[in-house]
Amino acid sequence: MEKSVAYQKLESLINRFTNHFDEYKGKSYNETQVRQDFINPFFEIFNWDTGNIQNLSESAREVVHEDRVRVLEKRIQRTKAPDYSFNLDGKRLFFVEAKKPSVFIKEECEPAYQLRRYAWSAKLKISILTDFEEFAVYDCLKKPNEKDKPSFARIKYIHYTEYLTEFDYLWEVFEKNNVSNGSLNKYFLDASSKKGLESVDDDFLNTLDGFRTTLASDISKQNMDMLERDINIVVQKTIDRIIFLRIAEDRDIETYGKLNGVFVGDDYYANLYKIFDDADRKYNSGLFENDALSRDAVVSNKVVKNIISDLYFPKSPYEFSVLSVEILGSAYEQFLGKTITLNKNHIAKIEYKPEVRKAGGVYYTPLYIVQYIVLNTLGALIKNKTPKQIESIKIVDPSCGSGSFLIGAYEYLLNFHELYYLNNPPSVSHKKESPIGDDNKLTVQTKKRILVNNIFGVDIDAQAVEVTKLSLMLKCLEGENSFSINEELGLFGERALPSMEDNIKCGNSLIGTDFYDSSGELDFGDSEIIYKINAFDWEAEFPSVFASGGGFDVVLGNPPYVKEYTDREAFENIKLSYLSKYYQGKMDLWYFFVCHGLDILKEKGKLGFIAPSNWITNAGASILRNKILSDSKITDYVDFGDFKVFRDAGIQTMVFVLSKQKIEDDYKLDYYKVTNKNIGVNELADFTRDSKSTEINDISHMKINISSKNMMNNIITFVDNSLESILNNIKERGNYYLNESEVSQGIVPALDNCFIINDIDTFSEEENIYIKNYYTHCERYLKGTQNGFLIYLSAQNFPYKNLNEHQNFKKHFEPYKKSLKEAKIKYKTPNKPYYYLHREREERLFMQGNDKIVCQIKTMKPKFFYTEESYYCSRALNIIQTDRISYKYLLAILNSNLVSFWLDKNCKKQGTQLQIDKSYLLNIPIFNTDDKAKHDELVKLVTVMIDLNKKLKGAGNQVDEKSIVRIIEATDRKIDSLVYSLYNLSDEDIKVIRPYTGSVEGGE
Repeated sequence: MEKSVAYQKLESLINRFTNHFDEYKGKSYNETQVRQDFINPFFEIFNWDTGNIQNLSESAREVVHEDRVRVLEKRIQRTKAPDYSFNLDGKRLFFVEAKKPSVFIKEECEPAYQLRRYAWSAKLKISILTDFEEFAVYDCLKKPNEKDKPSFARIKYIHYTEYLTEFDYLWEVFEKNNVSNGSLNKYFLDASSKKGLESVDDDFLNTLDGFRTTLASDISKQNMDMLERDINIVVQKTIDRIIFLRIAEDRDIETYGKLNGVFVGDDYYANLYKIFDDADRKYNSGLFENDALSRDAVVSNKVVKNIISDLYFPKSPYEFSVLSVEILGSAYEQFLGKTITLNKNHIAKIEYKPEVRKAGGVYYTPLYIVQYIVLNTLGALIKNKTPKQIESIKIVDPSCGSGSFLIGAYEYLLNFHELYYLNNPPSVSHKKESPIGDDNKLTVQTKKRILVNNIFGVDIDAQAVEVTKLSLMLKCLEGENSFSINEELGLFGERALPSMEDNIKCGNSLIGTDFYDSSGELDFGDSEIIYKINAFDWEAEFPSVFASGGGFDVVLGNPPYVKEYTDREAFENIKLSYLSKYYQGKMDLWYFFVCHGLDILKEKGKLGFIAPSNWITNAGASILRNKILSDSKITDYVDFGDFKVFRDAGIQTMVFVLSKQKIEDDYKLDYYKVTNKNIGVNELADFTRDSKSTEINDISHMKINISSKNMMNNIITFVDNSLESILNNIKERGNYYLNESEVSQGIVPALDNCFIINDIDTFSEEENIYIKNYYTHCERYLKGTQNGFLIYLSAQNFPYKNLNEHQNFKKHFEPYKKSLKEAKIKYKTPNKPYYYLHREREERLFMQGNDKIVCQIKTMKPKFFYTEESYYCSRALNIIQTDRISYKYLLAILNSNLVSFWLDKNCKKQGTQLQIDKSYLLNIPIFNTDDKAKHDELVKLVTVMIDLNKKLKGAGNQVDEKSIVRIIEATDRKIDSLVYSLYNLSDEDIKVIRPYTGSVEGGE
C-alpha cells in the first residue's frame, strides 16, 4: 500500500489499542491474541505478506511464523524459536519476537536476551522485540550475555503513542520495498557501534577449538598409547556427534536436555556412548557408526561434563534452532584447517595443518558465491524440468571441505522440488507414496532420496568428509521435529537419515591408484605414506555415476589454491599419476581440478569454480587455457577485480562456469566485472541471486566474443566486441615480435644478498669511508621510478652478522622488500655481483654502451625509455635488447597510444594498474615498415623527443619548462599520427584509441 494509506491504517490501529488499553494490558490477554490483533496488521501496513496470501512455497515465504516449542531453562519457560522470521528472496533478514502487552519490554532482561540469542546465532544484524505497545530494535551482532541490561545493544525504542511521529523512520527502515533496497543495512551502518561485535561463526570456532584442546589433552593423558592421528580422529568424531545431538534437541528432534542425562554413575563417556548407539539406530548415516577406536577411549568425567554443559543455557550463547548449516560450515571450515599436536607432557596445542600454512590459510566461500555457481550450473541444467527428469542428476564437489557447495546444491534441489509440487500437486493413491506432506513441505523420505541420488563429494581430509556428512544430515533434518521423524520411522520402517558412505568419500581427487605403479621408491608398507597419498580411483569409487552416462552432470566448488613453489611435494606426486599430462611449470594446484573436472564431466555437463583470476594470462596456465578452449564453452565469467571475496586474502578472484562441449565456431560471452572494491556484499548477493542483472552500478557488463581457434596457445582476452575489430586490425599488421631472448626482467634479489641506498650523496664523510671499507661493488640502480645504488658487501671485512648491529646500516640500508630484522649477511664473489641473486642476469643487460629499452612492469600507462648508460635495473623493470630492429623506431611504436591501447586491453590488471609482464611484451604486434622515409621520420622524431626531455630536466625557469612541454606534446602527437598510419587505422578507430592515455605511475 502507499505510504499515505499506511499512515491512516496505523493511526486506526493505534486508536483501537488505546480504546481498549486496560483490557489488552491484562494478564488474560495473551501473546497469540496480540499477534493476531496487532502485530500481524502492523507489519501488513508496511507491506509484508504475513499470511502468505501470495501462496509462496515454504522456502520463499516473506514471513515465517515459527511453531511454539516451549522448554524450561534455569526455571524460565521460553520458546525455542523466534515468533517471526522476515525473509526476501529466500534470505532471512530479521526476527521479530512477540510478547504480550503485560510484559514490560523496556525494563525486563529476559525478553531482550532471548531475542538477541536468536538473532546473534542466526547472524542477523538487526531484530525487533515488540508487544505492539513497545517496539525495540536491537543490534544483534553484539554477543549476548544473560547479565546484559535490556538497554544493551538496543538502538531504537518507540512507544506506541510515538508511532505516528516516528512513522517516517518506520517506513524508511522496515517497509518491505525499502528493505529490499537495502534500508536495513544502511540503517545498521548508521546506528550501530562496532564496539563489542563478535561474529557467531568466529565465536563458535573458538568454542570448537577449546573443546578440541581440552578433549585432546585429556585423551592423551588417559590413553598413553594412542597415536596423535588417532587422537585427532576420536576428538573430531566426539565433537561432531555431540554438536549434532545438541542441534537436534533445539530443533525438537531429540528431547531437550538429553545429553545432560549422561551425568550419572562413574563413567560419563560410556553413558554418552549409549546415547550415540541409540542415535545410530535412529539416524543411520555413518555419523554414529560404532568404531572401537572411539568407543574404547577413556575420557574423564570432568571434561565430558564441561563440554556438554557449555552447550546449554545459561553458559551457551548459541540458539541451535536458528544456527544455520552455513554458519556451522563457516566455523568448521576454519576448524578443519587445524590439527592437534601434543608436547612431551601430553598438553594439546591447536595449530594450522602444514598444507594450510603453506596455502596461507583457510578461506570459507561466501554464500553469495555458492548461490551464484549453483544457480548457473545446476540451476541452468534443471530449468523447466520435472523432478522425474532430474532424479538421476549427479553433482560433485571434488574438494568439498566442510560441504558449503554441496549444501548449496542440495538446498537448491529441495527448493526446486517443493516449488514444483506446490504448483503441480502430486496425485498419489497412498500417503506413503507422496513426496510432500499435509503441510506442503517435502517429506523426510523425499529429502533423503534427493540427497542419496544427487549429491556427491570427495576430500583428501577424513575430518572434512565427516563434517560434510554432518552438514548434509543437518540440512536434511532442517524443518523436521520429533513427530515427523517418528512418523518416518513408523510409516516406512526406515532410519531417519540415509547412509552417506557411498556419496561422500575420502581420497586424493588428483592422484589415482596408478600412482602406486609409477612410484617404486616409496615404501607403501609405511601407513603414514599411504595415509598422506590417499590415492583415489573415481570410476571404482562411483561406479554407477560413470556406468550410467560417463560422468557427473555438475562439478563445482572452491578448489585449493597452492602454488608449486610453496608445496613442491604435492606437484611431484601428481606428476607420477595420470594427471601428469596437465603438468607444466609455474602452475597452481587448482588448475588440475579444472582439467580433471572436465574429464569426469558428462558431455553438456556444467563446471563452476571460484579461483584466482590470473589463469587467463599466466605462463603456467597455458595447458589449462587450451583445455578449457578445446573441451568447453565458457558460459559465465565474473571478474571480482580488487574486491576481496576472501576478506583476509589478497588474491584477485573470478567465477567461471564451463559447459563441456566441443567448440567449432566463435561464441559470445556475458562478462561481468566488479569495478568498485568497496561494493557491498548485499549488492553482490542481489547480482548473484538474480544472475546476470546489470542494474548494479559497481558491476560492468560486456559482450565478449570468444574465438577458441585464435586464443589457443595464447592468452585469453576478454575484450568488448566493439573493440575487437580494432585489436584484430592491429594484430594483423604485426610482422615483428620480440622473442624470449630479447626481453629480461631486472634483478630479482634473493633476500639479504644485496642492499639498496636511495641517495649515497646524503652520507657523511665518516659513513662513506665506512661503506667503502666493506662493499665490493657499487652500481647505479634503477628501481621503478627512482634511482639509487646497489651495494654488495665484502665477506672478509664486514664485522657484523646482522645489519641491525650497526646503527649506520640500520639507518641507511634496506634489504629489498623485507625488514632489516631478518637481514643476514651472505657472501658473494666480488667479480660476479649477480652471482647470489634469485636468477642470474648477463652483464650485457646493465653495462654502459649496451643499448637498451627499459619499461616499468606495474604502471598506470605503459612508458618505455631508451638508454645507453649503465644501470642495474630492479625486478620492477623489464629490459629489451635486440639487434633485429632500430631501437628508436621500436621506441616510437612502444610509446604510442596504439600500443598503450593494446596493452590496456590485453594485460593483467591490479586495480587501475597494468602489469606488463614479459609474456605481454612478447605478444605486442609490432609493424616493422619497409618504407624507409616513414622509418627514418619516426627515428628522427624519437631523437628529438629524447633531446627535449634532457632539456626539460635542465630548464631553469617555468617559462622555458612550459615551452619545452608544448614541443614535447606536439612531437608526441606527430609520432602517434605516423604510427596510426603504419597500422592503417581509420579515423573512427583513432577516436576510440585516443582516450587511452595517461601518466606513468607505479612502484617496485
